[in-house]
Amino acid sequence: MRAERTLHRFVRVVGSALLVAGCAHKPPPSLHSARLIVDSSGGDVRPYVRAKVAGQPMKLLLDTGAFRSVIPYEFARANGLLRNARTTGDLLVDAHGNAVPMSVVPDVPVQFEGEATGGTLEFVINPTGANEGVLLPQDIVRPGFVLIIDLGHEELRYEAEESALKRFRDEASSALRELDYKGCINEGFFERGHRIVAASINGVSANMLVDTGASRTMLTRNNPALASMSERIGKIGATGAMHSVGKALMVPDVPIVVSQTSFRMPVLVNPQSSSCWQGAIGADLLRHCTLVWGWSSLWTACRAPDDGE
Repeated sequence: MRAERTLHRFVRVVGSALLVAGCAHKPPPSLHSARLIVDSSGGDVRPYVRAKVAGQPMKLLLDTGAFRSVIPYEFARANGLLRNARTTGDLLVDAHGNAVPMSVVPDVPVQFEGEATGGTLEFVINPTGANEGVLLPQDIVRPGFVLIIDLGHEELRYEAEESALKRFRDEASSALRELDYKGCINEGFFERGHRIVAASINGVSANMLVDTGASRTMLTRNNPALASMSERIGKIGATGAMHSVGKALMVPDVPIVVSQTSFRMPVLVNPQSSSCWQGAIGADLLRHCTLVWGWSSLWTACRAPDDGE
């Protein structure tokens, strides 16, 4: 693949991998319906939800590609959470393969904006100076319920799975399809955070992580579609991960098919490989889909973007 040696703008692609994860200790915070804040400046798409964490206002990145929910070290220190933190001996590995020791703090009070009551979540502490919190949707989903993630309409909703599916089948303008997915072999038995689905990239099938925390759709070095893209011209640019900055290649106008819906869009090519997936379907594509994220199910209703989108 040939690259023009010009620097693309900074693109933040969040993706973390924790080797071992624990379980929440107390009931998670209640969530009925919340407004998503979707930042789409410069083509990067980043969805946030407002909450109070340990009594303090915070925007949490809604990240289906994370292994766990995350808070910054300085936030944990300033709010007295470090005294309850414990080290695990495991590593927090980001999308560039950089690793830092992992600490977790359990039972952190969380109350989502608009909710009368809250609950608690367990957070990983990011020690590297990042100032952004991350919410893993799976941390608040329970059996029999779904989290509806609609970036296009900036809405996050939690409801019973049966009633949600019935409503979508009756009302949705796009066909609701159940997607087969797999997880990662290094996840624990009770961990269901990652959803890896089959997608077509430039006509080649690839296993792609469903990742609302990735601002751009990304291909890893081991993606089988890369061989078919060797004549394409891209631009080298800087990309930010959970706690590091690296380089990636931005390739324009790549055909992608997800959930039987066709897209043409730029993708990042990351020089790292992954043993678990071959790339990530990012928020730039997922803003055209509604995700129905269940405890052990995944449904999507996608629409092809208009020419102006």
